[in-house]
Amino acid sequence: MIRVVEKKTGTYADALEAIGWATLLEELGARRVEVRDYGWKFVINGEGDIPKSGPPGRGFWFIADSKNPAPGAAEQILDYDVERKKDEIARSFEKATKKKRGVASAVSSGDLVRPDPPKQELKLAKMIASMRKGWNGDRELAVWLSCNPELACDWILSELDGKKFTKAPELSNTQILNPGTGKGVTAPKTLAKSAGAIPPQLVDSFAEWMKLRGMWTAMLAYRSGEDFKFMVFEPGCITPAGLKTIHSRLDGLNLWGGVRLDIDATLRCTGLLIRHSDVLGNAEIPMRGKRPRAVITGLRQAYFKSLGTAAALMNDALLPLPEWFAVNDRSDAEAYFRIIEEAVGERPRGGCLGTLDEDKSDEGAILQQYRTWLATGEFDDLIQFHNEFGPLTLRKTAAKQYARSFRTDLLSDLLIRTYEGTHMLKEIIDDAGFQSVARAIRNTTIYAVGMESSKRTVNFGLAQRWKQKMRAGSGEFAAELADFVQANNWEVVHRLEGKGHQVSTGHLDSVFGLIDKHGEEKVGALLLAYGFSRAPRATTGADETGVQEGVDSHA
Repeated sequence: MIRVVEKKTGTYADALEAIGWATLLEELGARRVEVRDYGWKFVINGEGDIPKSGPPGRGFWFIADSKNPAPGAAEQILDYDVERKKDEIARSFEKATKKKRGVASAVSSGDLVRPDPPKQELKLAKMIASMRKGWNGDRELAVWLSCNPELACDWILSELDGKKFTKAPELSNTQILNPGTGKGVTAPKTLAKSAGAIPPQLVDSFAEWMKLRGMWTAMLAYRSGEDFKFMVFEPGCITPAGLKTIHSRLDGLNLWGGVRLDIDATLRCTGLLIRHSDVLGNAEIPMRGKRPRAVITGLRQAYFKSLGTAAALMNDALLPLPEWFAVNDRSDAEAYFRIIEEAVGERPRGGCLGTLDEDKSDEGAILQQYRTWLATGEFDDLIQFHNEFGPLTLRKTAAKQYARSFRTDLLSDLLIRTYEGTHMLKEIIDDAGFQSVARAIRNTTIYAVGMESSKRTVNFGLAQRWKQKMRAGSGEFAAELADFVQANNWEVVHRLEGKGHQVSTGHLDSVFGLIDKHGEEKVGALLLAYGFSRAPRATTGADETGVQEGVDSHA
């Protein structure tokens, strides 16, 4: 059995409809249901015949309150007032006990009972409540389905047969399911638009039902002040069960932020996808031999600006999942985990990217550069990020602020696995001269500033000077590199009494050879990326991060 959902809107509405169809076919008894992206359409495949009798569930949560009691059957009922009260109590408990000592041990021992948390679905329900603006289509449809189970079956069969069903309920439009409608939509001339401005006759009620099913399977909702951001998984090739697993795990992480949220959601979704795939023994998500983007294309998002009585769509975009390299076995999976963990880590610091405060313009711009690389996957975007991030860690470390540098070994793993076929990086990175110069850079920058007892001069302006010389061309960078090596060697001999790393003439000549072959900009940018990253410990006894703290500055 095959169903096709054309991408008519270019928003997450198309993905919601396709995912809704997949959950419906699976509920009706189809086997091996999966959603595939074919560029201009989604195709839902399922094996077996659909039964001709038996009403399906509605497939979405009914948000009940004092004015809207739950209809008939008690499946997927969210008592909004009760769950909000639970949420308030839980928040009050956390706030009251946050700074008190011994709370964790008291909770674990049973002396202090933590209140029951609200259902996870409350978060999306609260966003829906804020976005309703008079819309009540989900509840109206739920009541109709409850009162007309036989008609619901006929409705489904008509859709499967491609026939028009004349007894379907009429539903009004909402921006929650159709972000491209209402305020914020560009038009050739000024138009008065509202979320319900589309006539009911132009709203496909069955498609809206499928979108409601898809919403509770694959939508993530986040709030930024009074504004809203919705993200929906855009299927590449995945089963409904796989989507539900990733949705539940990612939604439970309670992510937040602006640009940081985009990065966190993208990378953590990638990690969860691999962790629950067949590569690690979970048959629910087949992805052996595939890149993450082939399974889930990305997170389709819509950002709404609250206008009080309405909400305006400010941004609609796709945050693609990485396709750095295929996941063939456990070693590939673990490589992804290491790269992701290094970047976003655990809250509140959030790995190396926790160094950046997106509320500060310069640091926010660097965070945006990382998001740009995630979106494009381009080598130049990644190296530009490292060339901006490294010098910032130097300045923040000098100011005794939190700063965590990336590791050279993980950077090499990412670069060679992802770009070796097009950029011949291994020849550069593995070159002894390249490694020698990069080590000298580390010793005069991030290692020197991080060691209070160091006698070394901290080279704060190195990155800026090198970037200027690389852009200038005409051999100016090679001359600057030679001056740096000379200054480094002089300092080691005269100030450190020979206790430090010196760059040999042969090593410098080797780097000059790389420059002649690959160009100043490429070699120079890679030197900065590695020179402002930390080398792993060469000996046993590394700390839990595995990061070397200035060990080679006196090697």
